[in-house]
Amino acid sequence: MDDRVSISISHGVADVRLVRADKMNALDAAMFDALVAASERLGREKGIRVVVLSGEGRAFCAGLDMGRFAAMKENGGN
Repeated sequence: MDDRVSISISHGVADVRLVRADKMNALDAAMFDALVAASERLGREKGIRVVVLSGEGRAFCAGLDMGRFAAMKENGGN
C-alpha cells in the first residue's frame, strides 16, 4: 500500500495521500487495491473524525491510467 497510498493520522484527522506524482496520481489496479486497503485500515482505527484525501505533486488525480489498463487487457486481463 505504501507505494501508492500513504496514511498519517493526527488528532483524529487521517490524511490519505495518493503517491504517484510522476503519473499525476493516475489510478491503476495497484492504486485501487491500496485505496481499498486504506479504507479497511481506517475503518478499524478508533477516534478518527475526518479523512482528507489528497494527492502528491501538482495534481490530485488525473483519473484512470488508461495505458496501464490497456496493457492489462492485452495481457488477458479484464
